[in-house]
Amino acid sequence: MPKGVEHKTLLCTADRLFDGTGTAALSHPVVRISGERVEAVGTGQFPPVASGAQRFDFPGCTILPGLIDTHVHLVFSALHSHAAIIEQVTGETDAQLLQRALANARAALHAGVTTVRDCGGRGRVIQEVRDCIRRGDAEGADVLACGAPITTRTGHCHWLGLVADTPQEVRSAAERMLAEGADFLKVMATGGNMTPSSDPMRAQYDSQTLTAVADLGRRARRHTAAHVLSQAGLPAAIAARVRTIEHCDWRVEVDRHQFNPEAARRLIDQDQYIGLTMGGMTRRAFLGRAVIDDSGPVRRLDARFACERQMIEFGVPFTLHSDAGVRWTPIDRFALGLRAAVVELCLSPAEAIVAATRTAAEALGLDDRGVLLPGRRADLLVVEGNPLRDPACLEDVRAVMKAGRWVSLGGAAPFV
Repeated sequence: MPKGVEHKTLLCTADRLFDGTGTAALSHPVVRISGERVEAVGTGQFPPVASGAQRFDFPGCTILPGLIDTHVHLVFSALHSHAAIIEQVTGETDAQLLQRALANARAALHAGVTTVRDCGGRGRVIQEVRDCIRRGDAEGADVLACGAPITTRTGHCHWLGLVADTPQEVRSAAERMLAEGADFLKVMATGGNMTPSSDPMRAQYDSQTLTAVADLGRRARRHTAAHVLSQAGLPAAIAARVRTIEHCDWRVEVDRHQFNPEAARRLIDQDQYIGLTMGGMTRRAFLGRAVIDDSGPVRRLDARFACERQMIEFGVPFTLHSDAGVRWTPIDRFALGLRAAVVELCLSPAEAIVAATRTAAEALGLDDRGVLLPGRRADLLVVEGNPLRDPACLEDVRAVMKAGRWVSLGGAAPFV
């Protein structure tokens, strides 16, 4: 935090404020912050500044809630291929992984992402990152950690080390993660594209096994996230009532997608959330052919996005996440993924921002953040321009505040 800007009370103003609760912005806002919390949000003239307070003006800017990326991998480094990432992660020491994860958490924060949920690391590295940041020993976004994801012996991300084939092994793996301080449980319900020995079109666990994992989490007051890359894994994830279904690819065959209204209705009825992945090749509108070729997976995106649009119109709650760390997806480019969602999913910029703020907080059970309202945590992102008209503005960061403390501050005019 810059020296000399820590005060009991801060006052912030800008041209507009989007609080994350709706679709419209508040013009000429005044935000009063006391300690770690938002004390008041209003408009008009500033009240008299109390002794010890400090005022920050951001002309031409928009104040937003800090972004929440609900699916990242802090130990990954967004290399050019899956194989290169796997080789790096499996070949490095825990100390090396820790340093990369800390650097990624810091980069995310400075890009306006104040909270991340890490959906798979190695050993206890991510818990160590989380705890280091909570203690104030390092600067970074708040981290929710699952530890390592539960998977089969040859399943997706088996190279992260937490393998379990039988129901008893799966139960023991979940108990181990809870004992090691996991904030939530992550299970691979299908294979994944990143792991050649796995099959995204096949389920890795049955509904009874996934339910046992989710029940263990619920008893410990922890939610469960399930990786689902085809409809083969969707019935078990729905039956288990996992809190979030990651990716939720509606594929029924390798090259055929089909939206399932009955499954969507159950998701709504059970208060489950879908995490839509806007990383890597989904950013095709902004990344040239030098980065992303016109391969089969890229061509299949049209069918994927059409099903996801049907899901959105049906009313299934959804978040937008980056899957940061996988190929072509650096952690500090979350805003580019939100821009891609506007293009590919026909969302308004406000809808995309809500999916990465208010809805993200609801999905993760974080009732202290995600919106800028009195009593909520003062996580602020200040960007140049109006992101409700042009989502590219989300990449033009002017300032970031986490829990009432500035972590970056540019373009503001402070007054004591």
